Formats: sequence, C-alpha cells, structure tokens
Amino acid sequence: MDFPVIAAATASILALLQTFLGFLVGFARLKHNIGIGDGGNENLARKIRVHGNLTENAPLFLILLTILELSGINNIVVIAYGAVFILARISHAYALSHTVKPVPLRFLGAFGTNLAIVTEAGLILHQIFA
Repeated sequence: MDFPVIAAATASILALLQTFLGFLVGFARLKHNIGIGDGGNENLARKIRVHGNLTENAPLFLILLTILELSGINNIVVIAYGAVFILARISHAYALSHTVKPVPLRFLGAFGTNLAIVTEAGLILHQIFA
C-alpha cells in the first residue's frame, strides 16, 4: 500500500486554509474585544461560521478521499475530487465572508462540497458492492 500523496497534499492545503480562517476569527475577536461567542457582532459571527463550516465538512471529505486513493482508483479522479473540494471551500468562504445574502459563489461552494462528498461515498460503495 502506497502513501496517499494526493489526499495528504489536499489535507495540507485545507489545513492552511483552516488556519488562515482561524486567524481571521482571532483578529476579529481582538478588534472587537470579544473573547467568547460572537458578542452579537455580525462580522465576527460570519467569520466563525466560515471557519466552522470548513471544520464540519473537511474531515469526512478527507477520510473518503484517502479511502479512494488507497483503493487504487485513477489518480486523476482523486486529484479532481481534491480540486473541486478546495475550490468549493474557497468559494464558500469568500462568499460567506462578504455577504449574508445567498450569492452564486456561496451556492457553488455548498453545492461543490456536498457533490464531492456524496459522489465520493457513492464511488466507494460502488467499489465495495460491484
């Protein structure tokens, strides 16, 4: 069994994104002098949700991506999943950081995230039962 290089690279990129988003939360906390929660500050609340949303979605995606890569599926498929998820998360983070209104980038981010996770799961189930 080979080391899952693509999943590891994807995880590393997402870790950097997660850290960046966490810094944005921290800086906003300092700016508004809010230690816990969002203090009713809409800007901080959005930053917390952007950070939290990645935290909620990335682990499951990465587990499935690693399983796919270890299963021996074509590396191009694994790379495509990683790229879609990363772009979806950046799109979602950017859109949610700038407006609370539903906008196309936010929709694309949420849709791309869920599409990647659901199709990864389906592909794995197909490999198991085919």
